[in-house]
Amino acid sequence: MNEGLSSSTGSWPPVGYVVTHYPKLAQTFIANEILAVENAGLPIRIFAMNPPDAVERNYPDAASSIARTTYLKPAIWAGIRALLTQSLRHPVGMSRVWQKALASGGGSPSRTMRRLSHLAQAALVSRHALRDGITRLHAHFGLAPATISWLAADIMRASGSSEATFSFTVHGFHDFTDQAESRLDLKAEDAALVICISDFTRSQLCLVSPPKLWPKFRVVRCGIDSEALPYRDPPPLSSEPRLVAIGRLSSEKGYGILLEALVKVRRAGINASLQIIGDGPERAWLETRIAALELDGIASLAGELEPREVKRELADSDVFVMASFSEGLPISIMEAMAIGVPVVTTWIAGIPELASNGETALTAAPADPDGLAHAIMSLLGEESRRLTLARAARARVEVQHDLARTGEALAHLFELRDA
Repeated sequence: MNEGLSSSTGSWPPVGYVVTHYPKLAQTFIANEILAVENAGLPIRIFAMNPPDAVERNYPDAASSIARTTYLKPAIWAGIRALLTQSLRHPVGMSRVWQKALASGGGSPSRTMRRLSHLAQAALVSRHALRDGITRLHAHFGLAPATISWLAADIMRASGSSEATFSFTVHGFHDFTDQAESRLDLKAEDAALVICISDFTRSQLCLVSPPKLWPKFRVVRCGIDSEALPYRDPPPLSSEPRLVAIGRLSSEKGYGILLEALVKVRRAGINASLQIIGDGPERAWLETRIAALELDGIASLAGELEPREVKRELADSDVFVMASFSEGLPISIMEAMAIGVPVVTTWIAGIPELASNGETALTAAPADPDGLAHAIMSLLGEESRRLTLARAARARVEVQHDLARTGEALAHLFELRDA
């Protein structure tokens, strides 16, 4: 454990985590982080805006995760009652909270309506937190969860909890796309701490905030349980090498470029196939694109899979490929490297902090199907290079992304009241 943590562990109340969904297959890194922080000795109370969908409710361990979570949107009327009650009991302090929430909407009617919803959800979080003695709230993502935590901490202070603070984790692309919506500048001003998952993410937060706030921004990289991802050297290639990609089916992931690269690889005489794991808004477009490029039966969309299925698919693949245009630092790359799957990716955002070209991966320019295809073919054509990169990548992951160390670092930061 970090020095100083063991002596204070158990003396602080739980940290309230505010997230968009819980449990959620595409966000297993949050569940892993919660477990790691609790293993470090600091209990977590979970607040999720949305409950899991019907499919995710049937996955193993979902019931226990659901049982420990307070869901906000399904209880919106309870949130409205809590908001009105707090406003009547503490009119002066709550008037400032109302003003902050409405002003952060920037005059946009649709954004103002969202802020009112966030305010009601924040009132529900604050009611539970005040009842349970929680004084620190932490949100994952800089959008709605951070807004709710931000406002909830203000409501708690307006209600007399002078120690109430909040913090949030910034990931990447979606947190920075719409500054009028996210208002990271306002949240960073009020936050006790902002966690950034990569140096690149921290730099983007510095870009939208004044220098006086920068000391609050701490880089704590996402962690994975390497022991649960046993390493194997890349196996000898078959005559039909298998590529795998993992991620949300959305524009920033560059799947259209990846499909073009696959066409070029196959035209070069390599009978490679591609499986894309994940789901999202571009699924229909990708299905159409696969057909247009005559890749039916060659490129497939597997949808979202359970973590154990993802591990199995990774272990059965020859190359992991990510063609993203924007990222924080993807968990899927870490998991591929941990297992020993050679990685080809783009050199954007936080990715080079893990995937160093020629050291732990091969990288190409974003939106460059020729460069991506060349990198894929280079790996498929050099068995010794695949082995060297895979072993170096595993070592890098163990050093930079150990889940236990991440949990200890976060628990330590949460316990520091002046963090």
